[in-house]
Amino acid sequence: DPEVQSALASAALDQSFIAKAPLVVVGCTDDRIVDRYGRRGVELYTIQDVSCSIMCMMLAAHEMGLGTVWTGAFHEDIVAEILCLPGSFRPVAIVPVGWPGEKPSVPGRISRDIAVVRMGGQKK
Repeated sequence: DPEVQSALASAALDQSFIAKAPLVVVGCTDDRIVDRYGRRGVELYTIQDVSCSIMCMMLAAHEMGLGTVWTGAFHEDIVAEILCLPGSFRPVAIVPVGWPGEKPSVPGRISRDIAVVRMGGQKK
């Protein structure tokens, strides 16, 4: 729905590419499914679950030649209202999906010396 996408773009700090995408996916947590894990489940496990799901979706889209953008800068309460989400749902990411206008360059990788810390705190 173009009106919903436009409202989502506004809620995402006026990031207009959201309104222009052929498809927009909003990844949400659902606190009801992690109640048994207590506070850690609500504050961490749900975020991990949604993040992994979104990343898998983005990788699959890339494999099909589609472009995606993980958008995390948005007003959660406004997005929840726009989408009429139940109270137990929390939007975590807005992901526009579409055909890229150009082939993006491959980002550089950080050094393993920076990314890996050995047990005991020793970098190697």
